[in-house]
Amino acid sequence: MLEKTFALLNDIPGGTYVPDEKKCYDDAEIEQLSQILKRLLWAPSQIRKKLQQAGVTIIPCNFYSEIPSIEDIERSFDAPVQNFDLIFDDSGMKEFLAELHQFSHEFDPPREAIVGGSYSWEGNPFSFSDAMAYYCMIRRYRPATIIEVGAGWSTLVADLALKANGAGEIICIEPFPPEFLRGIDSVKTLIERPVQEIPPAFFNASLRDGDFLFIDSTHTVKHGSDCLHLYLSVLPRLSRSVFIHAHDIRLPATFPLNELRDKHVYWTEQYLLMAYLIDNSRTRVQYGSTYHFLRNRQQLNAFMHGRFHAGGGSLWFSQKGAPSA
Repeated sequence: MLEKTFALLNDIPGGTYVPDEKKCYDDAEIEQLSQILKRLLWAPSQIRKKLQQAGVTIIPCNFYSEIPSIEDIERSFDAPVQNFDLIFDDSGMKEFLAELHQFSHEFDPPREAIVGGSYSWEGNPFSFSDAMAYYCMIRRYRPATIIEVGAGWSTLVADLALKANGAGEIICIEPFPPEFLRGIDSVKTLIERPVQEIPPAFFNASLRDGDFLFIDSTHTVKHGSDCLHLYLSVLPRLSRSVFIHAHDIRLPATFPLNELRDKHVYWTEQYLLMAYLIDNSRTRVQYGSTYHFLRNRQQLNAFMHGRFHAGGGSLWFSQKGAPSA
């Protein structure tokens, strides 16, 4: 089955865009496949569960689909791409970045890891200006406790900064921890469970004023997701005044066309985050890697000292404690 289509795909790497005029499938084979998949669309859940265990899911494609169609995605980029500016204060964010800059000369890791379990710029998902900002945030505001929801390479950065401070500890909530996480000195607690299982009271018991809540989630807004728990249950109930981080946030922009269309990146966390921040008197956006890359690149480049590329997806905001949390 699909022999002709696979032959056409043979020399095309996965995630590559192929324009419509260059056909990469056989009509008859794809029509046959679509009929098979339609029969399975409303099949008993045990069949769909088996497919999902193999890494494949089948969902309807219609006006109400939670995953946008390729046509929807491409059409959305035909019009001017919407910018989401309501939560940003340009002058305030430039002043905040200037505050962080005083510590930026300290953070100078190698491009490639010298030993296993050590931080380097290359070969990891937490790099660019995100890493520089995290290090400088810790050095500037000296948190006693950092809770990381999603841990790994970011934890290596935090460990370096806390050691430079001479104090501080990390609590990691990470259901799939890399082995090196267990050897990081500043990690005092490792909770190998999904954050959905951690009640809001835990965060209030663990954090004090000035501490950090670092979020690097699945980025998905769906039934039972970590994002729903964090943004709708945990954050509104935080009783302490803290700094909060969210990762892979592209605001004030959307995700780029190639990631949406060709790489199945349908992350919607940033829109729930923005809804949380709009007109929220308790919060103030302080730093955004994408924001500065798009609107303030000269200052961001200076922040990096030429050590690695500017950019990234970190967004930091401060939040005042809830009086009745």
